[in-house]
Amino acid sequence: MSAQSAAVEEQLADGDDLLKCFSPLLRSMRVFGLYFTRASRRISDEVGTTDSKIHRKWNAGRIYAVVCLTLAWLNMVRMLSVFEKTDKFGFALLLKLSTISVTLLGSLQHTACFVACQTGNLDQVFREAKQKKSDIVRYRRLAVIHTILCWFIMVLDVHVFLLPELLMLNAKSTFTTPFAVHIMPSGQGLLLAKLLLSLLFVLADFTWSSAYSVNYMVTSVLYDQFHALNQDFRHAVGRNGEFHGNIREFRRRHQKITQQVQNVDQFMMISNVAGFSCQIFNLILILYCTIFFRNETVGYNAFSAPMYVYWLAATLFGLTLTACLGVAINQEVITRTTSYGLH
Repeated sequence: MSAQSAAVEEQLADGDDLLKCFSPLLRSMRVFGLYFTRASRRISDEVGTTDSKIHRKWNAGRIYAVVCLTLAWLNMVRMLSVFEKTDKFGFALLLKLSTISVTLLGSLQHTACFVACQTGNLDQVFREAKQKKSDIVRYRRLAVIHTILCWFIMVLDVHVFLLPELLMLNAKSTFTTPFAVHIMPSGQGLLLAKLLLSLLFVLADFTWSSAYSVNYMVTSVLYDQFHALNQDFRHAVGRNGEFHGNIREFRRRHQKITQQVQNVDQFMMISNVAGFSCQIFNLILILYCTIFFRNETVGYNAFSAPMYVYWLAATLFGLTLTACLGVAINQEVITRTTSYGLH
């Protein structure tokens, strides 16, 4: 290893240091069963010269994650009971379809988080990342900001969407289905059902924001690695076009990052496809209802107008972020592979 390479290695942070930077967000996700680590134990051979890790199939974190994931999909199945025989095309039916789309999105995003943890690819992409020590502070600050935003969005959504549902004790609502739709409980029974279903709302809502935060973090780490590779490659090329670096080392680094992208695609593809398709469908329904059912939406009362504007803005934000994150890394892989011939 050259002196320059040794100096670069000294400037690189350990992979576990990068993983610890995201601990505020990951600990918050653990509360909702969105993050867990696979417990492992080391075993040695008979001579005791080599150690290897064996991952245990079950631990408390994984069991809790499975329970939360099951609740998310049971909530999705529950929402299918919102339809009635008397349903006709109109605002009520479109709102039911939109609610099912949102619930399906949350379930698929929860599944993506489970796959990321179950395969170990989420932790692996952070541990194998070669980042400069100066970037650790930036990532730690970014993780804290995202954690605060996730909790803030959840609290805001509770006040905007959940509290009005809880205050309407006798109102017929898709939120409580099948209660108050097919099953008619008493006033106290309906309130109890709403309180229990509120937990599912909070779970789905935090899943939405945290899934985007994780995808953003992962994309940032991979993008920074490609950017560092690009900078090192440019420094290795002299003014007259002579290449002074080790092409095998650049090819190895590129192949390693590309492999990380392929591993990340195993769970980000689920989240991105769900985010794009469900939110496109939701965006169409929101705009259609706002234009053709104005009296039932933005013109219903003083509170409904800002609520629908907020709903529309959140959908547009999620859709835009999904498209940007999906394009950024894949474009970077194609560009660097084509430009430098690192096949």
